[in-house]
Amino acid sequence: MATHTSVEPRERARRDEHPGLSVFAAMWALAALWHVLGNTFVGSSWSHAAVVVAVGLVLWRPGSTGPLAALAATSLVTVWEEAPVLGNHWLLVGFVDLVILMAVATAAIRRRGDEPAELASRVFPAARLCLLAFYLFASFAKLNAAFFTRSTSCAVFYFGESTDSVGLRALQLGGAAWLQWAVILGTAAVELSIPFLLIMRRTRHLGVVVGLVFHGVLAVDHQHEFFDFSAVLAALFVLFLPPSAGEWVAERVGSLRARLALADERLPLAVHAGVVAVATGIGLVVATDMVRARTALDLGWWPWQLYSIACIVAVLRYLAQRRPTPVRGALRPHHIAFVLVPLLVVANGFTPYLEVKTGYGWNMYSNLRTVDGDSNHFVVRRTLPLTDEQADLVEIVSTDDPGLATYAERGYALSWTQLRIYLSDHPDVRITYDRGNERVGLHHASDRADVVEPVPIWREKLLLFRAVDLESPERCVPTFGPAR
Repeated sequence: MATHTSVEPRERARRDEHPGLSVFAAMWALAALWHVLGNTFVGSSWSHAAVVVAVGLVLWRPGSTGPLAALAATSLVTVWEEAPVLGNHWLLVGFVDLVILMAVATAAIRRRGDEPAELASRVFPAARLCLLAFYLFASFAKLNAAFFTRSTSCAVFYFGESTDSVGLRALQLGGAAWLQWAVILGTAAVELSIPFLLIMRRTRHLGVVVGLVFHGVLAVDHQHEFFDFSAVLAALFVLFLPPSAGEWVAERVGSLRARLALADERLPLAVHAGVVAVATGIGLVVATDMVRARTALDLGWWPWQLYSIACIVAVLRYLAQRRPTPVRGALRPHHIAFVLVPLLVVANGFTPYLEVKTGYGWNMYSNLRTVDGDSNHFVVRRTLPLTDEQADLVEIVSTDDPGLATYAERGYALSWTQLRIYLSDHPDVRITYDRGNERVGLHHASDRADVVEPVPIWREKLLLFRAVDLESPERCVPTFGPAR
């Protein structure tokens, strides 16, 4: 009886502490902050501000369930607010946040209270499956003719943009063919290998390192905000490390706090409060549009470079010092219900090939073309259209709208529905367009009721069809464009 009484408090303490959850929560919060810094042009200020406040709460108490649940809930709101201009990484965040809220709700129903270990056991396996499903589709999408064409490949495009943006154009070697092929093949090989490295137990730790390094390099681009994308993936990659990784980080944080306390016992708390205040303050300044978008990107880009290097170094040191054995059952969901969200991630990956939508379908930066039954993919040679949206394309001839004029100048068509969505919000636009065999010229878009007929809000937000390249092979499209 005495033995039971003495052991129970220690067991209770172990259940109430989960360093791995604390590390993930802090990284998840920082990823949300980087998203706000990199996406000031989408969503609403109030929803971004709510996310930033939740970020502050998580960073203050990263091991607590309540703040993490608040972050998941507010982030889900921004997913809806930002759609249809929704980054693939943020939709992935939305799915993982669904897992977090399911886990919190399960604990509440079972009256388990705030037990981080229980939460981690529910969240981590499903979150890992979400990442794997996402990454398998993202890498698979790149197996197409345009991605493997030097003049159009997104790999070559972003290699050029990245080196230009940091003053290293010399690395392009004047557009040497062998280098461009190396970039294309290297990018495809690394992306295709990462999910399989993570699936296999023996190579799982290598997969984490490769993923962190690869996406750290991608986010060196100072022109395009890849740091938000890379920050999300970094938080999910570390979930594939054993639980001892969280303990290793906790030991070093505790050691740092102890050294600070030697100078002044109040110093650790002051430093913690200062870090949280600075992060939250910067986030709120950006969320409320008090700085320009370029300034916000700079505020995100510089800290990300240090953070990325720190993550890579920390993981390498942990693996070298602990030499841990990969965990068994890392991909086994806590309950069959938690398979639902990864299945939704899979379903979203099929949408471009079924032509349900072509936006945020895990097909970013891939040159993938899936239009009206046609596909440039090496494996999926034909699509199976469940809609006829892309059978009705509109080519803009001329317009006084600067954004729409870009499509005419660069040779892109829009689906009829996407053009209607845009013109219903811009009824005074002058436009001439070709639709089928008909050319239509309007001094005001509202001169024809069918041109400005609105669509249901759910259709506008959930079923985005990207602009269609009228040239072949499919060019790399770095922006969404205004037709949304």
